Amino acid sequence: MRLSATATGLSPERALEQLRRIQHHRVRLDGAQPLTGVSSINQHQTDVLHALGIKKPTASSQLTLL
Repeated sequence: MRLSATATGLSPERALEQLRRIQHHRVRLDGAQPLTGVSSINQHQTDVLHALGIKKPTASSQLTLL
């Protein structure tokens, strides 16, 4: 209903496809404190989050996909 209200033209399936690509990462190297981050969020994903009224996920830093 939110997607329809914002006239994004996206189906719920397409919106979920975009959002599934966002990943939360937690990496620990050689026993050091773990680093956490969120994968880079592209403009399409930002648009879907905005249309749904959801805040952009954040972590201490953004990591590029490995």
